[in-house]
Amino acid sequence: MRRVLFTERISDDRNEKSDSIESQHDKLSRRAETEGVTVVGTAVDLSVSGDVDPFQRKSLGPWLADENLSKWDELWVSTQDRLSRDNKHFLLFVFWAIEHNKIVQVMDDPGFNEQMHTETGLLLLHAKALGPAMELKRIKVRTKDSHERRRFTTRWTGGIPPFGYRPVARYVDGKTATYLEQDPAMVKVLQEMRRQILAGQSFFSVAKALNEKGERTARDRARIRKGKPVHRRGAAEGVPEQWSETTIKSLLSDPALLGSKKHKGEVLYDSQGQPVRVADPIFTDDEWQALQAAVEARTRTTVRRVNGTSPLYGVVYCGECGSKAVHKSSYHNPSGVTYRYYGCGAWPKEIRCRGISVRAEEAEDFIEIEFLQRYGMEPVTEKVWVPGSDNTKELEVIKARLDRLRRDSAAGVWDDDQDGFRNLLHSLRTRRDELSAEPVVEGHWTEKATGQTFQELWSGLDLDGQRQQLIKSGYKVLVGRKTFTITPEPELWPEKKARLESLGYVLKDRQWVLPNSFNTTGE
Repeated sequence: MRRVLFTERISDDRNEKSDSIESQHDKLSRRAETEGVTVVGTAVDLSVSGDVDPFQRKSLGPWLADENLSKWDELWVSTQDRLSRDNKHFLLFVFWAIEHNKIVQVMDDPGFNEQMHTETGLLLLHAKALGPAMELKRIKVRTKDSHERRRFTTRWTGGIPPFGYRPVARYVDGKTATYLEQDPAMVKVLQEMRRQILAGQSFFSVAKALNEKGERTARDRARIRKGKPVHRRGAAEGVPEQWSETTIKSLLSDPALLGSKKHKGEVLYDSQGQPVRVADPIFTDDEWQALQAAVEARTRTTVRRVNGTSPLYGVVYCGECGSKAVHKSSYHNPSGVTYRYYGCGAWPKEIRCRGISVRAEEAEDFIEIEFLQRYGMEPVTEKVWVPGSDNTKELEVIKARLDRLRRDSAAGVWDDDQDGFRNLLHSLRTRRDELSAEPVVEGHWTEKATGQTFQELWSGLDLDGQRQQLIKSGYKVLVGRKTFTITPEPELWPEKKARLESLGYVLKDRQWVLPNSFNTTGE
């Protein structure tokens, strides 16, 4: 009995004119019924380009491995190009089939197998292979030209959309094309991520929160839209990707969140030197600048958290060497009591520090009592980002485009379009002069009044909320040997009065209040 393996393939290139998998299978099945052979299997390779080596194809490759050669005698394919469009791969497969005494039947070329066994026949097969190879080359050229034409348009050329956006099909100029639009659910996630980073959260804590909520990454969302299971690299299908510090930082600093189109990782600019926009920006310019400043500040932080967040991490410091204190626990077996301590994070590596160790409850009680007694009536302020203006990067891009334009002109690229050359040169020069004339103003952080005192705010916060507020307000607790010190020390009256008045506070009944707002006594 003849044992036959069906081989079917369809490319992922939409420009390739090919019959469907169903059509291929139908041709092979009708032939098998006619000849009464036994079909031992079907190697179906979906979305596999014709230039992929048959031995490397996901479905066909295993059938060609040594351990499976004894399972089949003949390989059937509807047309030669379903086997391969690459002439080198094709000929190597033919010689491999001859060496292993395998029969290859091509439905639209009945004499194919006989030609494999004569020198003249092999010459003909080589000539036949050149046709699909040339067509594959034309397909690649057409695809590349299509991408080049669409590169500087607002259309989405494919791939995984940036987090915050989803692809939509629109009917424009008589054709259906893909564009990007904001996804409200993802935009909400991004806004919350921005809020957390501005509040001083680490990339790690943001990633951890997203993983705990089961928030899907951009890649997993793209898989779900296509009806495919989520998949983490190195894990089984159905296991979702995880957020990490790296992915959070990369996402929040990606200009794609402003709707900018990118090619090979770089933002594309139009003839006027402006970023090509494929969608509405997630953040305003001011929001984006504040976020980038916070991301940069977080990136420069040299201290990394380990073993989770301690109750007062970033607030308690060693009074000996100034290093951040770490939270430690020890379990006392006889009594069954767990003791908590704050100790110097640098000791014993820092030789100039003798190390400190204090009971955690003492430090936390000190914060609760001493801090509120000393600073409870102090107005709470928060840092806000004042955006600057720096067009240096855009100016560099414009100058580079001018240099490239001059080189192209010298090479004769613009010989047939001198008007276009002059118009583009004029627009780029105009934009360069505009950018050069604009002053560079550095963005900076400043204080903003909240209208509350620490006493009013404190009661509504849990321990971690209190810790975050202390960090945002710049307070530290230095722990020495049987000593606690809060920094910074209370301001002298002239400095304090000048600072609060600059924020809009007025002194009323010995309390600092904001006009047209509630006062610090709650009356």
